Amino acid sequence: MEYEVDNLLNELSQIDGILRVAVINNINKKIERGINMDDKCDSLVQAMSDVVRANVKYSRLSSRRNEIDDILITYCDEIHLLKPIIRNARFFIYISILRDANIALTRLKLNEKLKVYLK
Repeated sequence: MEYEVDNLLNELSQIDGILRVAVINNINKKIERGINMDDKCDSLVQAMSDVVRANVKYSRLSSRRNEIDDILITYCDEIHLLKPIIRNARFFIYISILRDANIALTRLKLNEKLKVYLK
């Protein structure tokens, strides 16, 4: 399984504009696997885990009860894309993208790769 995750992350990191990519364990708020993630990313990972948890909680409490596809956070110079891997969001993919990159293409490629690796 680790080999497949590493391959997935390697392929995602090749998408134009990707700065960092990781699989995050949302239970313990830790990086399971990552590319270009350093020690400074620990607080970032904890914050992003909180964002995913809040959105999962909202979707459970709201009348919509929709499954979250992904979450976008836009900053001046980069975009953070959070993609829960499974319904309960125990794990999610974190991608940091340059602001001027094609976010639609990134999402498309991410979804294509996930279909291949998460059969």
